[in-house]
Amino acid sequence: MRRDASDAHGGDIGYELNPRFWGKGYATEAARALLRFGFSEMQLHRISAWCIAENTSSARVLEKLGMQQEGHLRERDYFKGRWWDVLLYAILYNEWQAQGKN
Repeated sequence: MRRDASDAHGGDIGYELNPRFWGKGYATEAARALLRFGFSEMQLHRISAWCIAENTSSARVLEKLGMQQEGHLRERDYFKGRWWDVLLYAILYNEWQAQGKN
């Protein structure tokens, strides 16, 4: 969890797993705990995340958490010898609270 600034009410989450552990629900479990911590302990209003557009599994995790896609940034990141599109997601405190999964 990273707060946008010391007095900000927004933060970012992220995760990266060894491929041996993909598809076991660990990313969802970890990201859900980060949302809980951000909203309950840090008193954030908004939490965002991003993933590489081609990483449909990661996008599915974010959507499972109730996050909404807010943007598609074309060729935003360069690594592994090429440019990658990035999807931006976010969830607001009241949306998270309404899920009742806190």
